[in-house]
Amino acid sequence: MKTIAILSHSTVAHELVLIQEWADARGHGINRYFREEEWNANDLLEADLIITMGSPNSVATGYTHQSAAREIELLQQRLAREEAVFGICYGAQALALALGGAVIRRAQANTGYKNITLHDPAIDAGGWALWHEDMINPDSLKDHTQVEILATDAGAVIAFRAGNAWGVQFHPEVDGDGLGRMLSAIGIPEEKWEGEVAAMNADNDAHRERAFALFDLVVASTDH
Repeated sequence: MKTIAILSHSTVAHELVLIQEWADARGHGINRYFREEEWNANDLLEADLIITMGSPNSVATGYTHQSAAREIELLQQRLAREEAVFGICYGAQALALALGGAVIRRAQANTGYKNITLHDPAIDAGGWALWHEDMINPDSLKDHTQVEILATDAGAVIAFRAGNAWGVQFHPEVDGDGLGRMLSAIGIPEEKWEGEVAAMNADNDAHRERAFALFDLVVASTDH
């Protein structure tokens, strides 16, 4: 059994869905911490794995939210300890910054339930759910000696690894209905995401299997 500390918002992009199902199936324990509430970095650092979730906030150059610095500092501490961490969407972007990378605002949002371009077979090509306005700049990480860019899409880093630190721009944690609730909560009209949610729901079993395999891969790095 592994202990997992999850940092998220309390009401937006907070649903665990497949992460919770996977943790229950594998016997892992989850402790929740919320960005809007008081949290102690030392409590999260004690866990076998830290997962940082998505956010409507930004860490892109020129758009960085005031709360980002503390989370990036937590990730820098985690990297210095060489202990496992997994960033999802905004969490992946914050992790890229902690590694010395750059996050920039896209000219156009990258959305869809689609396959990504793999540069390493460690993860599955998809489909995966993408919905991001900010992006990790590949040029900022490509020469980093510790970082492996695992996948890209539409000019952005979509998955990367640095030892036992993992980041993915897509959303493996939610099923189609969960994605719809998340996008609705941040004010995206249903007509803009209903097709993506329908495609995701139609592929539910295969997506669940891919997500579980990814979570297994990440938690395996806690043994390194």
